[in-house]
Amino acid sequence: MSYFENLQEFPHALERITELCLTDTEIQEVPPWVKKMSSLNRFVLMGCRKLVSVPPISDSISYIDANDCESLEILECSFHNPKVRLNFANCFKLNQEARDLIIQTNSSSAVLPGGQVPAYFTHRATGGGPLTIKLNEKPLPKSMRFKACILLLNKGDHDDACYEENSTEVFCQYNDSMHMLHPALAEHLYTFQIEAEVTSSELLFEFKLKTDDVWKIGECGLVQH
Repeated sequence: MSYFENLQEFPHALERITELCLTDTEIQEVPPWVKKMSSLNRFVLMGCRKLVSVPPISDSISYIDANDCESLEILECSFHNPKVRLNFANCFKLNQEARDLIIQTNSSSAVLPGGQVPAYFTHRATGGGPLTIKLNEKPLPKSMRFKACILLLNKGDHDDACYEENSTEVFCQYNDSMHMLHPALAEHLYTFQIEAEVTSSELLFEFKLKTDDVWKIGECGLVQH
């Protein structure tokens, strides 16, 4: 009897598991009873290169790492924790439904392969902007929440494979906030949340990398959340 089958025999044990790490295993699918892990907080699938799909999982998930799951196509799960962090770096086979789920989920941050900022982001610009958002609401709200998206590109004179484990940071000039982009990879999209204090009817956003010797911002986007 396998380790997974043993776990299935003891449902109360499943309910107590908060972390599950299946790194670098040969699995092609995750057992559906993972959904019964009602306290699961961290789910690491990094390097499961034969994994094709992820089944429904607990709503308690706050971190999922599927980096280098190169065969992953389908996400049957959904993410309801607004603080969830999603890492789907190097998952180039993700279907459109899975990509839309990752992009549109109300997550703390997310990373996935991509060549352009999706149309879901209603305000888009090349490079790091600027992006101007005009507000018509009266009276003006005191603050607004936005989801930002950054397309990271290699400057062309470096091999990004050498920098895969590195991070870079992006600076949002509107509210002077820094956001970590990890792992730093070319042709990848990074999303994160921005809380903006409203001081006028016109909001001007611009994004800059903390260091730009290796990376550059190809496009940026914002959508109100």
